[in-house]
Amino acid sequence: MNRLIAAVFAAGLLAASVPAARAADAAAPVAAAHSQTALINEKIAEGWKAAEIKKPAAKASDHEFIRRVFIDLIGRVATPEEVIDFEQDKSADKRAKLVKRLLYDGAYKPKSSGTPFKGADGKPMVFDYTSEYAQHWSHIWTVWLMSRTVDARYREQMGLWLYKAFGEDRSYRDMVVQLLTATGKSNQHGEVNFIAHQLGDNNPPEKRTELGPFDAVPATSRITRLFLGLQTQCTQCHDHPFNKEWIQSDFWGVNAYLRQTTRDGTPTRNIPGQQMMANLAVLEISDSTTINQSGIVFYEKRDGKLMASKPNMLKDYAQAEKGESPNKTMQAANGSTSSGAKTRREVMAQYVVSHDNFSRAFVNRIWGHLFGRGLNKEPSIDDFGSHNEVVHPELLNGLAADFAKYKYSPKLLLEWICTSEPYSLSHVASKDYADQKYDPYFARMPLKALSPEVLYESLMTATRAGLTADSQQKRKERDAWMGKLVRNFGDDEGNELTFNGTVVQALLMMNGRELNDEISAKGTNAVEKAVAKHSKGGGTNVDGVLDELFLMTLNRRPFPEEKAKLKGVMLHGALVKGEAPKTEGPTPGAKTSPGGKPTGTKPAPGGKPGPKPKGPVITGQVAPTGAHDVSFYQDVFWALLNTNEFMLNH
Repeated sequence: MNRLIAAVFAAGLLAASVPAARAADAAAPVAAAHSQTALINEKIAEGWKAAEIKKPAAKASDHEFIRRVFIDLIGRVATPEEVIDFEQDKSADKRAKLVKRLLYDGAYKPKSSGTPFKGADGKPMVFDYTSEYAQHWSHIWTVWLMSRTVDARYREQMGLWLYKAFGEDRSYRDMVVQLLTATGKSNQHGEVNFIAHQLGDNNPPEKRTELGPFDAVPATSRITRLFLGLQTQCTQCHDHPFNKEWIQSDFWGVNAYLRQTTRDGTPTRNIPGQQMMANLAVLEISDSTTINQSGIVFYEKRDGKLMASKPNMLKDYAQAEKGESPNKTMQAANGSTSSGAKTRREVMAQYVVSHDNFSRAFVNRIWGHLFGRGLNKEPSIDDFGSHNEVVHPELLNGLAADFAKYKYSPKLLLEWICTSEPYSLSHVASKDYADQKYDPYFARMPLKALSPEVLYESLMTATRAGLTADSQQKRKERDAWMGKLVRNFGDDEGNELTFNGTVVQALLMMNGRELNDEISAKGTNAVEKAVAKHSKGGGTNVDGVLDELFLMTLNRRPFPEEKAKLKGVMLHGALVKGEAPKTEGPTPGAKTSPGGKPTGTKPAPGGKPGPKPKGPVITGQVAPTGAHDVSFYQDVFWALLNTNEFMLNH
């Protein structure tokens, strides 16, 4: 089957693009293992009542749940062995056990009927989930801290530091202090890359002693948004138009804490489409008390009046709501304080982690990452203010307080949320509550697009390429693929903008040749192995092969109607007619360059999907085959990878 024909065939292959939830496994409700989880269940249920939501979504099936939690916690879909292992667990608390396993188990052996599955080497399969967790969250935070536009080698330096921190379940509070106060060389201290790439424009040479070497504008807005959930970037130029509690002097008061930061070296910048520069500049961050000794930063009001500010941290959120003035100042501009000599960044870091919105901002960010939106009225995860009320204040405050109480452990927070009842709901909303006005009440699990990083890891898992690849070679291949893919994801502020092209376009953009090679490589590809596994005595168990392909890609078994449809195509063939993806290359059916970039992939403003691109209608014939025809199963496998169900987290 021509790959493009297979892609169009995929649109009608499944019972639905993302199938409606089938009857969830009948089981009595399990008591929450943590008081924090009970709080989530209680407060979200109270929200349903307040919003007059009488019937939230049904409980997600076990297959929907395992795929969701694998993607959310370790950044990939599950393998068939992991799905079968979960299927065979009949305990009432199997979901909570799975969450804990993914967070804390470094050597798990999935089993079937009590016997560990064996890998290609004949030894029991072993999964280091703690390492996968650390890797996944290092990817997420590297994007949040640095965006995807920074040279991949700097991002790798940051990623290595984050991997170690998440692997140790280091206190989030300590991590933030280390990021804000980091000094040293970028190739020795990966954490310095955060500040090193946010220092902004150079001040004029004749002004650097007075004003500091950099304007530090990007760092100012990134710090307040990322760690405090407060978007101050517009107050750089004027008072906030919606949040009257934040004014221009607030921005420049924070900015003044960064004016004694120095950087040796200029970041290497790569131009998209051009070969990566061989030599990566080493960056070194330090602090100097000989520059900007006055502590004064000048800024201009809209009326042209020149104003001055000294280091003054953002007031607490509670103070802002009351209209109080900030009082977190430096006692001496050169960095010395009553508690001893500290750099300005060290003082700023203590103010950040002691701010009353610090824990709330982290909880809201993680909640938003898991649910697709924060606990505020508007979906943004980092935009607290009077314009964006918190819909579930008692829940947010309670989780934030306990997050701090339990030493700012990211793993504990994830465990509390992922074992809650709202997290276990299906993505299919009750028809009475499908309106967007009900979204802040979490009566269903929203559909979420896979990030480029998760999409890559999931493709590697589905094709089984990631299970045997050499780690260094895998990293090189990942960087090459990601370099082509990420140009259409996110922006230089680290935002996750939604890809709004078709599924087929996304896969074409990921370089169809390499993907096809993984699917059809003779003797080593996952589909051939699946067919061989279910073939005996010259015959092939079609049901077994189809089960395997669906488990590999969608983490579920085919529904009866899907299986019947595929068997019908196998026996009788099919005429395929549908819309092909619009591309900049040759017309559908012609050969396309492996790296051809499709149109319609520009991220929509605010992450909202834009209009789908139109392509020509094509027709094609799927010929009947025999039960042992590997090429048919390869086409089915490729078609499954093209479905919305594979490309979305639901």
